[in-house]
Amino acid sequence: MNRDTRPHSQEGPDVLDVNGLRKTYGSAGGSVEAVHDLTFRLDAGELACLVGPSGCGKTTLLKCVAGLLAPTGGTVAVDGRPVHEPPPDMAVVFQEYGRSLFPWLTVRGNVELPLKEKRLPRARRTALVEEALEAVGLAGSARSHPWELSGGMQQRVAIARAIAYEPRVLLMDEPFAAVDAQTRADLEDLVRGLWQRFEMTVLFVTHDIDEAVYLGQRVLVLSSAPTVVQDDVEIDLPEQRDQLTTRSAQRFTELRARVHGQIQQAKQASARE
Repeated sequence: MNRDTRPHSQEGPDVLDVNGLRKTYGSAGGSVEAVHDLTFRLDAGELACLVGPSGCGKTTLLKCVAGLLAPTGGTVAVDGRPVHEPPPDMAVVFQEYGRSLFPWLTVRGNVELPLKEKRLPRARRTALVEEALEAVGLAGSARSHPWELSGGMQQRVAIARAIAYEPRVLLMDEPFAAVDAQTRADLEDLVRGLWQRFEMTVLFVTHDIDEAVYLGQRVLVLSSAPTVVQDDVEIDLPEQRDQLTTRSAQRFTELRARVHGQIQQAKQASARE
C-alpha cells in the first residue's frame, strides 16, 4: 500500500516532497525496475526513518532525493523546488564515512571544506565549524587527522561537516552500520540531540528495525523491489528517549513488532512472485 500520510501532530509546510518516484536501470539484457512508485512527504523539522528488505532500493531512493541520480519518473521537491541536482540546503551522511573524509586534511579542514565551496566569509566559517565540532563532542580534536580517530569519531566528523553546512534537509544512509553496538547507541542519541537542537528535517535510512523505531517520529516501510511505501508508521513514543528506558517500554516492543511484521510481509510477497 502506497500511502501519503503523516502523524496528526505534525503541521506545517512540506519540506521534502517525493511524488510518484520511479527508477529503472537499463542494460544490454533488459531493464530492472528498482523503485516502482514512491510517494511520501516530510514536514519541516520532522525525523523519519526508512526501512525495508535488502535490495528494495533504499539507497537508490536516497540518491534520487539527493539529486545524485536522475529518476525515471515522478518528482522530488525541496521547499517546492524540483530537485535536478544536489540542492544547496541539503546535506548527506553516507555509511562509508572513511571514504568521505580527506585523510590529508585535519578534522577542522574536513568540516570547513564545503563551507569554502559556499564562499562563506572566514569568520562565518570559523563560527560554524566550531559550533558543529562542539555539538558532536569533537571540539578538542579539531587539529587531528581522520586516520588518528576511531571509527565512531570519524563518523562524528562526517556528521559535523553535514550540520555545519546548515542544511534544511539532512539525509543519512545507514550511517552507523560499520560501528560497534555501543558506539552505535551513542551516535543514535547524538543524532536525536542534533535534530532537536538544529531543527533539521531528517530522512534516516537504516536496515535496523530497532534503530528506526528508537530514532524516528515516523517509520516508512518499503516493499520489496519494485518498491512502494508499504506502511507509514507513526512512532508515538515520548520525544525524550534514552536507550534503556525507551527500548524496555511495551510500546516500543509493539511498534517494533509492527515494523518487523511489515518487512516479513514484504519478503513473503517477493518470494511468491
